Amino acid sequence: MNSKTFTWYPLKSLHPRSDTWLNLYSWVGLLAIALILLGSNLNSPPLLDPERIIGQLVTEMAQTSFLSGDWLFPTLEGQPYHQHPVLGLFLLTLTNGQEELTPGSLRLVGAIFASLSVPLLYAVAREIFVLWRPAILSALVYLMLFPIVRWSRLAMLDGIVLFWSILTVLCVLRCRRDFRWSLGVGLSLSGLFLTQGLIACLFTITLIVFLAWDTPRLLSSVYFWMGVSLGILPALTWYWMEWLVYGSPFLNEIFFHSFQGGWQNFFVSLTYYPLAIIKYCWPWLIFTSYGIRLTWQSPNWGWAKLILVWGACYGGIIMLLPLDSMSYLLPFYPALALASGIIFHEVNHWPDDLAYPKSWWMTLLSLSGIVSIVSLYIILDFPFALVLNEFDLTRLSESLSLVLTLISVGLTWGVTATLIIRRNSQFITVLLWGMYVSLLLVIGSPYWMGNNVYF
Repeated sequence: MNSKTFTWYPLKSLHPRSDTWLNLYSWVGLLAIALILLGSNLNSPPLLDPERIIGQLVTEMAQTSFLSGDWLFPTLEGQPYHQHPVLGLFLLTLTNGQEELTPGSLRLVGAIFASLSVPLLYAVAREIFVLWRPAILSALVYLMLFPIVRWSRLAMLDGIVLFWSILTVLCVLRCRRDFRWSLGVGLSLSGLFLTQGLIACLFTITLIVFLAWDTPRLLSSVYFWMGVSLGILPALTWYWMEWLVYGSPFLNEIFFHSFQGGWQNFFVSLTYYPLAIIKYCWPWLIFTSYGIRLTWQSPNWGWAKLILVWGACYGGIIMLLPLDSMSYLLPFYPALALASGIIFHEVNHWPDDLAYPKSWWMTLLSLSGIVSIVSLYIILDFPFALVLNEFDLTRLSESLSLVLTLISVGLTWGVTATLIIRRNSQFITVLLWGMYVSLLLVIGSPYWMGNNVYF
């Protein structure tokens, strides 16, 4: 029997040395471009109200002594606060400490953890796709999803949640061939429970469904559950301590606070999240739909099972529950990125006489035309606004920034549509590069939060 089938045989021996260097370069490159995109212009705009609450929690935690252990019980204005577990707040405290709290310093940790989640998703894609190209494309699409760029840059623990979620998936995938990774599953789940309890519960259900379909032997393995139990022990200990001190109100606040609106919001949630996906995920939704179709046609493959369960199980639960925050939807987006990555890879293997779907270039041309009309309207509005003295210099510079961003987006989509019509596979490179530049322009302006004079 080949010794490489045993779990204790070094995993690196299964891959050539060149593949190891390719992975290293990919990790470093993805982390670098993610840090540039997600870490820029964090001081603008001013903190939102939810961020100010986080800032107050961090300030009070920083004022307590580490050895006293009081930081384990977060407080807001001296009163117990249970909506956010301790780990995310503690990580924010490490970079803020006793210094003056600024929007940039408060948002930095989330941006760093979100940046780390990009190469982690690349590692997940390498586990399920094996090949380098669909893995790198999935990671790039994930980085350039606008909800990821917007929410992970806020001081609302979303970037940390994304990091723990994707790390948990990676450990689960590795655990299928090496039980030692079960400890990593427990530790990453522990980090997720100590950052956002409700998302951790929903994500745990999703992973159990995936394992029951893909690798049911793990769920009956004593070694797997021993590793998971040891890893999740820190989270269980903290929840047990909080329950001893505060009782059942603590658990209600941690897990059921988002349901305070009641089930009368059920029909609102059925449309709120799907509309948010449709609104913010262009142009990737054009390709994701084809990736989902390909996934549906390949249910026997591990990558298809993961994408289907991740998207259908977690996304379905989120859209059915009457939740009150867009943050709960963020762990759903990596599944969309994986679906886009696999279809981008597949188009390179289509027969030469097979044209790309018409819906791709028609939709991109339509979107490009809409963006061009909006930018033209803003340009033509300049002279009238100047005559009427409605423009000050600040608003003029902001409007010019918006026009530049719209031109970049429209040009990217228009050129991509032209390449698709000519059946040139370089449209993928043009689209990714153009969207990256456009997102850099967006976050360099006051509009990345969406609060501007035109929208």
